[in-house]
Amino acid sequence: MIVALVIVVGIAVNGGLNAANNALSLPFFFDSIATAVVAATMGLVPGFVVALGTNMLIEVFMGFPWTNVPFALCGMATAVIVWVFVRRGAFNNIGNVLLASLLVALANSLLGATIATFVYGGVTGVGVDYLVTGLVAAGQSIVSASFWARIPANLFDKTIAVLVAYFVFRFVADRGWVPTHAPTDTE
Repeated sequence: MIVALVIVVGIAVNGGLNAANNALSLPFFFDSIATAVVAATMGLVPGFVVALGTNMLIEVFMGFPWTNVPFALCGMATAVIVWVFVRRGAFNNIGNVLLASLLVALANSLLGATIATFVYGGVTGVGVDYLVTGLVAAGQSIVSASFWARIPANLFDKTIAVLVAYFVFRFVADRGWVPTHAPTDTE
């Protein structure tokens, strides 16, 4: 019951942050903070559910253009990377958290650019499209522009997501609500 409630709250938080980001036409996403938190504290499957649910909620907000569902893969990549760091007991200091942030940003940039380019021709209707358009105008290929435009956005956006996940994880772990390491065979 608690996991279901956390998932619903996570989807709502991600959807609300993404809607605010889009309303302000910022070149970020803010759609995975709760995904990272849920993956760190509740596990991989709940993290996946939040990632998919977030993108479905964004579809509702945008009137079902069906442009957001494929990007659930980006959220799922975030969940996998954060969850692996937690499972391996490596979500325990800022250095590892920054490494996780870098990996999440790279995975999201690669997946996001691939989806944006090959499914939508490089333009998806979000703020980062301005950077993509500028890079294409400067002579970059659409694939390259889609990737490089997403790097700074994801470094900022996903570092925030992973840092929030780390601090929430530390908060709940310090109270004994989640394990701080990978379970052993006896646990």
